[in-house]
Amino acid sequence: MRVLRVILWGVGLLALVGLFFSLKSGLPAAVWILCIVLALACPLVAEGRSAWQTPGARRAEQRDWYAQTFGSIDALRQAVDEPGLRRIRDEKGPANAVREVKRRLPRLPLDVAVALVKEL
Repeated sequence: MRVLRVILWGVGLLALVGLFFSLKSGLPAAVWILCIVLALACPLVAEGRSAWQTPGARRAEQRDWYAQTFGSIDALRQAVDEPGLRRIRDEKGPANAVREVKRRLPRLPLDVAVALVKEL
């Protein structure tokens, strides 16, 4: 899914460059109009599609990443700074500790981050 987003942005940027050169070289108006349409439409489609991705699909992607990267909560505990998270949880509260986990590992599912902070 990210590949399509990158491709659409690339087409939009190429169209922007093409617009510049088509205006400089005096090509017909149809060419620079096409470039304007592509330069605007491609990034809009890319970001719109990304924004409308279903939460369920995003959660499934996060779960797959977690399973491939860590596999278990014990492996995750080995990878994070437990004393630092414990200190944040004790001083600022569990919500701030969960935010810190999500800041360091943004692809981690929220429920796994909450379970990790509770187990500390």
